Amino acid sequence: MHLTLQPNHLAAPFNVAHMMVHDVDALHAIYRQHGLRIVKSLQDKDYGLRAFVFEDLDGNRLDVGQPI
Repeated sequence: MHLTLQPNHLAAPFNVAHMMVHDVDALHAIYRQHGLRIVKSLQDKDYGLRAFVFEDLDGNRLDVGQPI
């Protein structure tokens, strides 16, 4: 479930899960090394997370982040 206070926010047309981790840079490196499809590159977000998005083999997207 994704809750938002943005009245114009449209829901994604695919499944998304959000995961908080302790070392997002290390996990990103492992996923790249194993050839997982990175949908959104690793970057610092303006809402206080360092995050990236990858897609699993079933097309589900996982948003992985760590507080900055």
